[in-house]
Amino acid sequence: MSSVITAELRQQFNAKAKELNVLPIKVTPHYEKMVQAEYEVLRRHGGPLYRVVYPTPDRLEIQIPHEVPDFVEDQSNMPPGLANVLIHKYQRRALFLVTDKCVGHCMYCFRQDVLTDLHGNSLPPLEERLNGVVNYLAGRPEVSELILSGGDPLNIPFHHLDHLFERLTQQTEVTDIRIHSRNLVFAPQVVSNKVAELLGKHRARIYIHVVHPYEIEDKMVAVVKQLQDAGVRTYSQFPILRGVNDHVQVLEKLLRRLDDLRANPINLFIPDPISYSAIFRIPMKRLLQLMDELYWSTGSWTNGVRLVLDTPIGKVRREDIVAWDETTGQITFQREGKKVIYHDFPSELDKPGELDTLLWRG
Repeated sequence: MSSVITAELRQQFNAKAKELNVLPIKVTPHYEKMVQAEYEVLRRHGGPLYRVVYPTPDRLEIQIPHEVPDFVEDQSNMPPGLANVLIHKYQRRALFLVTDKCVGHCMYCFRQDVLTDLHGNSLPPLEERLNGVVNYLAGRPEVSELILSGGDPLNIPFHHLDHLFERLTQQTEVTDIRIHSRNLVFAPQVVSNKVAELLGKHRARIYIHVVHPYEIEDKMVAVVKQLQDAGVRTYSQFPILRGVNDHVQVLEKLLRRLDDLRANPINLFIPDPISYSAIFRIPMKRLLQLMDELYWSTGSWTNGVRLVLDTPIGKVRREDIVAWDETTGQITFQREGKKVIYHDFPSELDKPGELDTLLWRG
């Protein structure tokens, strides 16, 4: 049991979370040790690693107008018969929800709507879901890239993962398989030599989800090297989160560590405006200012990292903004002739993270 949070607080939050359809507290022993080290330095709650997995007092108290359970509308992009199994939003790319389980829960999770265990449901057996995905993709040879996500796809047993890769590579036209995983941060020990060799055999790509430079520690680094030695290509992407990494020095440190790790940073995400996400959201003007500061104060290699917002029409960037009403906070993005409206986070509620707390190691 954690010495950082009391059993009473855990029980209170989990009861309220269940009532509001929010993920309960779930922390791995590995990540708990990192939070404990942070707490011993700060001697208080609310450090960046703490905020990732534990609730602050206002976690479920602040609600902002126009926040919704599912901003990107994943459910509307799921083909008939493949609900909570496959998301097909782009012509040449699809996403397979391999599992609805994560070894740990992120307080800021933006995909709680597709985690069926949260809603008291259970997914059909993996083989049944895999049959549906293979049959669907067999009739769509234009889909060349498949993302394995969830939940965390590295949670499933090795023999299931092996079988999944064999069927996808032999029975579909998919040529590129990538995995989105937070397990390398939460529980690096789950990536065994067998898993690394399997992913290398199929030339898989892995997108590592890291939100703070202190999450990159020795065990995680060793696992990433193990994957790379096996031939796995490694990338990374993460959201900019208030109170976790919302300072240019934190972003620079994180991007440099990822670059040193050869986990090529691709996207920095604007937090989705979903229900009970307010404590992590940042006004658009400050987000753009952070990116400008980052570009001007670091080497040119950071210019390839994109700030994006995931939406029902796909990922959009600052250059896709076609209208911005600062009075109402309504921002309109347009991509390929389609428009989507984003309601900005109110600047009067923005309390940026303090650098001494965000980088508590100094």
